[in-house]
Amino acid sequence: ERKELEVIIVEKAGEKIGLAVDKIIGKQEIIIKPIDHFLKNISGFAGATILGDGKAALIIDIFDLI
Repeated sequence: ERKELEVIIVEKAGEKIGLAVDKIIGKQEIIIKPIDHFLKNISGFAGATILGDGKAALIIDIFDLI
């Protein structure tokens, strides 16, 4: 059985990829703060941000994961 998928298209330096997701919850504009000294040996993270509700969130570097 075929199911419709939500796809998010991201682009970096002219390279585009599509990410299939179950659900799009919302959209936020954020400022990403580098966290190199904390996670320098762990790949897959671009940085961190503080959300509107005060919670911290790690930002995934999609292109580092593929």
